[in-house]
Amino acid sequence: MVLELKRYKYLFFFYFLCALNFSVFAQDQVRGVVIDSDTKETLPFVNIGIVNKGVGTVSNFDGKFYLEIDKTNFSNYDILQFSSVGYKTVQFKISEVNFNNALFQKIVMQPEAMQLNEAIVSAKFLKSKKDDVVGFSYPSKNKFGYWKGDGSLGAELVTRISVDKKKHYLKDFHFYVNENYSDSVLVRINVYKGGTIYPEDKLLKKNVTKMIGKSPGMVTVDLKPYNLIVDEDFSIGLELLKVYGKRVGLVLAADYRPSTSYRRYVSQGQWKTFRGDAMTFYVNTSTLSDGDISQISDYSRNKTLQNSFKTPIINTNPIKTHRSITGFVFNNGKPVENATVQITASLKQTQTDAYGRYTIMAQIGDVISFDYLGFEKVERTVLETIHNINVTMNVMVEELAGVTVTERARLKKTEAEMFSEYLTSDQFAKTGFGTSDKKTTGNAITIVNGKDLNLAGSNILDAIDGKVPGLRVLWGNYREKYVFIRGYGSINNKRKAIFEVDGIIYEEVPYFLDVAAIDRVAVIPGLAAATRYGQVAAGGIIAIRTKAAVYSRKGGTKNSDQAQIRNNIYEHDAISKEQVNKNSPNYLQALFASNSFEAAKKVYEENEKLYSSSASFFLDAYIYFTANWEQEKFNNDIISNHQSLIENNINEMKALAYAHQREGEFEKANKLYTSIFVKRPNYAQSYRDMANSYVEVNEVQKAANLYSRYTKLLNDSFLVADTIGLHPVITTEFNHFLQHKTDYTISSEDLNEMAAMREGTDTRLLFEWNDDEAEFDLQFVNPENRYFVSNTSLNNQNEYFGKQENSSSKEFFLESDIQGEWIININYKGNKSGLPTYLKVTAFSGYGTDNEESTIRIYRLSLKNVNQNLFYLPTLGVDKLN
Repeated sequence: MVLELKRYKYLFFFYFLCALNFSVFAQDQVRGVVIDSDTKETLPFVNIGIVNKGVGTVSNFDGKFYLEIDKTNFSNYDILQFSSVGYKTVQFKISEVNFNNALFQKIVMQPEAMQLNEAIVSAKFLKSKKDDVVGFSYPSKNKFGYWKGDGSLGAELVTRISVDKKKHYLKDFHFYVNENYSDSVLVRINVYKGGTIYPEDKLLKKNVTKMIGKSPGMVTVDLKPYNLIVDEDFSIGLELLKVYGKRVGLVLAADYRPSTSYRRYVSQGQWKTFRGDAMTFYVNTSTLSDGDISQISDYSRNKTLQNSFKTPIINTNPIKTHRSITGFVFNNGKPVENATVQITASLKQTQTDAYGRYTIMAQIGDVISFDYLGFEKVERTVLETIHNINVTMNVMVEELAGVTVTERARLKKTEAEMFSEYLTSDQFAKTGFGTSDKKTTGNAITIVNGKDLNLAGSNILDAIDGKVPGLRVLWGNYREKYVFIRGYGSINNKRKAIFEVDGIIYEEVPYFLDVAAIDRVAVIPGLAAATRYGQVAAGGIIAIRTKAAVYSRKGGTKNSDQAQIRNNIYEHDAISKEQVNKNSPNYLQALFASNSFEAAKKVYEENEKLYSSSASFFLDAYIYFTANWEQEKFNNDIISNHQSLIENNINEMKALAYAHQREGEFEKANKLYTSIFVKRPNYAQSYRDMANSYVEVNEVQKAANLYSRYTKLLNDSFLVADTIGLHPVITTEFNHFLQHKTDYTISSEDLNEMAAMREGTDTRLLFEWNDDEAEFDLQFVNPENRYFVSNTSLNNQNEYFGKQENSSSKEFFLESDIQGEWIININYKGNKSGLPTYLKVTAFSGYGTDNEESTIRIYRLSLKNVNQNLFYLPTLGVDKLN
């Protein structure tokens, strides 16, 4: 492993260390696993090594480590040290270490109480602050730093950065990759205080990692979530954590301007100082005044749009503001280049690039058309909640008189045609990018039907053993199994294959799969896989389609199934909640499996950086932690530390409001609904949500004002009543409001009418969803095993109340005269954004009576076109809502 800054030293160190590798033979070995003393969870990326002796490593993702030394080179008093951010350092004398033990030794580390940054810096607060760049941003042609050779884990390359005495908030760290001729490498970003001889005291108290691929250029790391504020010199750099491949060859740019850099060749190794040399490391900052720090925390926690809400004046002709709309255009999962994207009401247009990507400025209400020769034209409307539009274009099929189209002539089929043939022919494969025809795809795809698998096998690897030519299963360093597919045009392929299960990517073997549930397996080699899935699938992909994933589409082709639909007999075809969870992102599966708060917290922290720009990740985490662990400060920090990702997105604000309502934090929910109302004052849904929220915080007069204004806007035809969804909800809740929250005298006639509406019912189910463009079918199965289906199809809604708005609330009353258990299922069809939809279900028992009770649950919808169970519910009570 080499870390150096001068070009003329490059070859010298390379050959020197190569020779060293051949001459040294390590005789003594120590291996083990590092665990947290409290949670008993393993700890990744712990620095391990003999202090200042040039021998060291770091623990892997599973907390395991392996270290070889020659004991004759060390005294019995040399120290083997284990250190990690947030944990007390552990030290052993060499004489105390149990070498050459065949078993993994457990190294227990105790968490260390840390002073967390109390300042919470929001993006909005920094808008008026002075932005600056500190560090070194000019790459030199004659200097660079690099890792080369075997790549000693824990090696660091750090540069000192000078700043003035003002307070600087560190926002983004940048560095340049000149070349990476190894495979990908994982590095850790370390930030140290600058007032010491060597880098010692870390400012960054979390593991912040970055994967560096083969592409050269600038790499950016977001430091904003970590609230780093400096008013003196600091040092920043990279530490090598993992090398994907046998050797590493990563070359980073250095700056031509002088400064001071530090390097150490190995974990726990001795620092060396290089004066006059600087890496091209620089940081974007915002300068804060002396009084800012004390204000930031209060500002971020207490900010609201208004102390008391006043109904805004409705502008019936709101000014249309332009926004940037971006997205991709696909056909059969492949990008469409040079497709025309145009605002239909103007001449403004653009074309998609080689990746099918486009960007165009549009206004709310604009219709965007997507056109390409030979494809059917697609149109999409820009709504207030839309910033991203992805479309799939289908080949235009025309009937030609007197022309006979043979199978050979017409090789390209539509997605619908191919899926129809998938159900009857084993020549088709179903993946997340659509259906592929083995005969016309042009790639060596191997397809294995579920009935032809080794059904006696205990897992997917056993099931496909011997079924796919060129597929090999090998053991890894820690007894993990890896799958390799012979590469396209190559005898050997050194990159492991990944898996796709019903459209979800897994980089590890999906052992959770039930072999009997597999419908079909398609093995796609590296070249074909990489063109669709990117570099992550360079080793090929094993695409698995389960029977549950094709059931709903498959059922519509059989007459017997049509008869079942007419007879509405439930066939218990919905998959369970546990099966749904297996299709969740890996971080959610890990959270669900956590049996303690500390274990769940560890999962969150491991993934926080990987999903730093994903609002869905932090919403998922907040919903999970608030439901399972009473850790108020930690739970609140999940949102407050990433508030900028949510505060301007209506869908995500609404999902967060649902979580607050579930926890009884109605004031917090009210602030979010207020923000949404101000952003969308001409939506009936905004009136309903705001009025309901005011009822929850006991602001009776404000709720009454909103109900009154909603009625007036209906009478003035400014709003249109959604008679199949939202309007009945508002009517029910308004009557409930009058009866229970006001002194308004309700006539006996009105009371009789409300009683008649509830006659024969005891349970009210209220469904609310955060994305008004989400589509799904709700299936209600009564205790007699008969069902009815209600859908949220956008076409069905528009049929009733036009295209002004898609409501996102619906209510149902269940008959109480049928005793037993109801089953409520959902078949989610997706939304236009491609992001998860959050569904809030409120179950009321004894609705409108003095014994009224309610329970709220939140569901994350992402698995598409599969009938899945939401919950079971007795006709009396809501105790089984899950």
